[in-house]
Amino acid sequence: MPVVNGVRKISDVLNKICMALCVAFLAVMVVVTFVQIICRVFFTALSWSEEMARYLLIWSTFFGAGCVYKSGSNIAVLIVQDLLPAAIKKIAKILVHVLCFGFFALAIYNGMRYMNMVGTQTSAALQVPMKYMYLSVPLGCSIMSIHAFSAILDEIFVKKEEVEA
Repeated sequence: MPVVNGVRKISDVLNKICMALCVAFLAVMVVVTFVQIICRVFFTALSWSEEMARYLLIWSTFFGAGCVYKSGSNIAVLIVQDLLPAAIKKIAKILVHVLCFGFFALAIYNGMRYMNMVGTQTSAALQVPMKYMYLSVPLGCSIMSIHAFSAILDEIFVKKEEVEA
């Protein structure tokens, strides 16, 4: 069980980091948008604020998706799963996490490919390499795949009482 506990700890630490980053990114986004409104009304509009807010929203979306997946707060249709016996329900949960893990792996692979394709482009206003903006996809999906792997291990090896304790 040390592997299961180790993966769970990594997942928990990543979740805390992602939550902190989401809060920070959203706070910066609110401040930048507020400053943009003030500048537009009283001075000259900022050329970079909309782009910065957009990229912060993208990054916070992928980090937030990891937090949502970790907590199991995502939208799910559970009516069929609730009708299943306990043993089959456990298999269904494992299968769902395995399918999610596979999807995240595909998203990581394709995100890396796309990130490399746009590696030389820069953003219009901030002049930041676009590969850093597209890095949010493989990084966010990597975090979600760690959460999925942790959930698979928990379903297989850990009793429900041990996880809640």
